[in-house]
Amino acid sequence: MGDALVKLYQKQNFVLTEDILKTIKKNNLTLDEALLIIYFCGNNKHPVLDIDEIVQKFGMDELSIMQAFANITNKNLITIKMEKNRDGKVEELIDLTPFYETIAYDMNAKDKKTADDGVFSLFEKEFGRPLSPMEFEIINRWLDNNINEELINHAVKEAIFNDSFTLRYVDAILNEWSKKGFKSSKEVDLYLKRRKQPKVRKNETLFDYNWLDDEE
Repeated sequence: MGDALVKLYQKQNFVLTEDILKTIKKNNLTLDEALLIIYFCGNNKHPVLDIDEIVQKFGMDELSIMQAFANITNKNLITIKMEKNRDGKVEELIDLTPFYETIAYDMNAKDKKTADDGVFSLFEKEFGRPLSPMEFEIINRWLDNNINEELINHAVKEAIFNDSFTLRYVDAILNEWSKKGFKSSKEVDLYLKRRKQPKVRKNETLFDYNWLDDEE
């Protein structure tokens, strides 16, 4: 998502979005620094430090412009790259990629937090009680190991079907799935179908399987 979002910001016609404003606030930019960022974003196709134009548009003096430019450079929100123009002359272009990457990072973090909250809420709903600090730590470990929410939800269903309302049981299931390289619930279901356990009757669901006794 991050790279795609950066490219989108780089190519689209400039719109002062809420994400840009939040990133400006998060980095504690002064008014002059914020105006420069907005100016460069609005000149995505050819972002250069045109002091005369900035003075005309924003009423800033040259000293304030240079100070603000130095500050946002030091904050690693922009970089400078040298490119030849149509006349073959080398000019300094402003690269806003670091600024857009900051926006992408914040959006990804927000999405992850939403997903994380959903996982925690799922357990409290299914278990009918608040989670303990140790249980929060276990779930966070799964998320840090990039176990996706879908697979966690599937493991919870397995545990509930087997009348086990503990994270230790879910953790054991996820460990077994991790050993087998499962990345999605679909892979789990396909594995169960291939196993064709003789004890599994047609009317039984795919959850009728003891993963902790699986020796394959």
